[in-house]
Amino acid sequence: MINVSISKGENRKENVRSALDLIAEDIKKRIGDRQIVIKPNFVSTSRQLASSHIDQIRGILDFLKGFHKERVIVSEAACGDTGKAFKHFDYNNLSEEYDIQLIDLNRSPYKNVAIKDSEGRSFNVRVSALLLDRNNYVISAAKLKTHDAVVVTLSIKNMAMGAVLYPDKMDVHQGIRRTNLNIAELAEQVWPDLSVIDGLEGMEGNGPVNGDPIDVGIAIAGTDPLAVDRVACEVMRVDFNKVGYLNNCFELGLGEADLQKIDIVGYPISECTCPFRLHRTVEKQYRWRNH
Repeated sequence: MINVSISKGENRKENVRSALDLIAEDIKKRIGDRQIVIKPNFVSTSRQLASSHIDQIRGILDFLKGFHKERVIVSEAACGDTGKAFKHFDYNNLSEEYDIQLIDLNRSPYKNVAIKDSEGRSFNVRVSALLLDRNNYVISAAKLKTHDAVVVTLSIKNMAMGAVLYPDKMDVHQGIRRTNLNIAELAEQVWPDLSVIDGLEGMEGNGPVNGDPIDVGIAIAGTDPLAVDRVACEVMRVDFNKVGYLNNCFELGLGEADLQKIDIVGYPISECTCPFRLHRTVEKQYRWRNH
């Protein structure tokens, strides 16, 4: 069975720490002496609701410092100026509290990775070399959010799109069917070792930037990102079978999506569900199988 933890409470940092404590043994046995990289989500460099809160990162770092003594990298390729996001969201203050290094992936080494356009023709986008390096232990620090093209954006999409340097991110969007396939194929190359989703306050409606806040009060974590995102869909009352890129990941054999094979530790899903209002164009987004 795959373990996915759910914690519940009113404090973001404590929720995240508690969710990780519930699966501590799963995490510790996989880290070894690998460099730990935490990848937040800065789809916006100014709107906090759309981006990973610093207290989510604090919760992860508090958990790690209990057994990991080496420096941790916190890195992102923001949709815009990553340095501005670090400053606006107070990430610069983390170095005063923890042994970390902040890295702007938009200004760091990259590799060209082939994806396809809507006509099936290959072209390259720049993808962070740091996140492509499988010698690193990569943590996806995501949020519960709706999306304007692929229904929801959770831990897998945070990695797949977040690893692509700006402005190449825009080129991943190639029509409904191809966009979902591109995200899944990119995700395969930057598959995170650990997913941590902050659901203290999610975003519903017209996400991933302009949606509305929704109080959920949870955190979700696990070492199988697809299982984590599957559970997140259940919490949001989103039909997993209608989310194209997550189904593509399952078809590629990247993780587990069968709830019967996922063991929920901590709070049961039934005590955490909170129906999200989806994007106004969601019916169009559901047509990914038809194109």
